[in-house]
Amino acid sequence: MTPLQQTLDGVQPEIVVSVGTDLHLFNRLIDWVDDWLEIQEERPTCLVQHGASRAPRNALGISRMSRDELLDLYAGAKVVIVQGGPGSILDAREVGALPIAVPRWPEKHEVVDGHQIAFTQTMELHGEAVAVHSEDQLRTSLEAALQNPEQFQKYPRISDPENATQSLEAEIRKMMQEPRNPQLVKKAWRMLRSRRAKPAGEHGSGARHGAKAKTRSFAAKFAGNARAIQNRLQP
Repeated sequence: MTPLQQTLDGVQPEIVVSVGTDLHLFNRLIDWVDDWLEIQEERPTCLVQHGASRAPRNALGISRMSRDELLDLYAGAKVVIVQGGPGSILDAREVGALPIAVPRWPEKHEVVDGHQIAFTQTMELHGEAVAVHSEDQLRTSLEAALQNPEQFQKYPRISDPENATQSLEAEIRKMMQEPRNPQLVKKAWRMLRSRRAKPAGEHGSGARHGAKAKTRSFAAKFAGNARAIQNRLQP
């Protein structure tokens, strides 16, 4: 029996929360979920994957699990709440969940920069996430999702790494015309060209998880890099 199976003891949680495995703490999101659960007369079942952050008080908690286990939980949940990272949002969308995405804030030392804020906003604009920036927004979104779970489900979003790479390449070409930070743009361009030159199996940890994981990881990295580059080039 896996640690997740022991934690769940046969329960399929209605709400699944994932903060990822970053060493930076994201206790703020866990606090918001805990406080909301505490005032519910009929408390829904909830599992929080809390990573390095504190374990929840009012929900089941586990520090980490395999990606396959996490995707299975997303697929069976009424509500999926994730940090605003590219990998977290894209994982939820891969199984058809429309996630409530809460970006980490660099000013609270939850992440090193503002890329999660930029990425979450972009995904919401494209209908791929529900962006939440406050505790009140989270409560409103949670209650809406539990009352109308079908509105928080969409067709699965399958990553296309080749198109993602081409889109990023086009954006960097535009940036190179009037770069605010020429050295950063040149570095991004060299990184992009070197990655495109490698076979798919040589990209990061994808070789450990099979072809599907390779595709998702590759596309997610480029999506994240695109947002980070755009964010850092702002005046």
